[in-house]
Amino acid sequence: MKQTARNVRSAEQAAFDLEARMVVLEIVSMTSLALALDTSENGNAEQARGIMGLIVETVQQRCSEMGMSPEASHSAERYAQQLLSTALLSLFPDGH
Repeated sequence: MKQTARNVRSAEQAAFDLEARMVVLEIVSMTSLALALDTSENGNAEQARGIMGLIVETVQQRCSEMGMSPEASHSAERYAQQLLSTALLSLFPDGH
């Protein structure tokens, strides 16, 4: 019985660690994307479009390589689009 309780705590801790790492990765990726996609006076709109296209294409390729189901691949692509949208919103919060 003690082993089972220990396994449950270990699994819960692993889930907490995974969630914490995902939060950090999202923050780092959105910040990096915002900096890379900056299309202000000093930014390059063509470069931003290229980066966005490369990210989406790479997600699609990786999903294919991993043999992910169409549903999982679609979910990954939606998530990539959400990260890109969030990065752009951080640059242009008023939609300008």
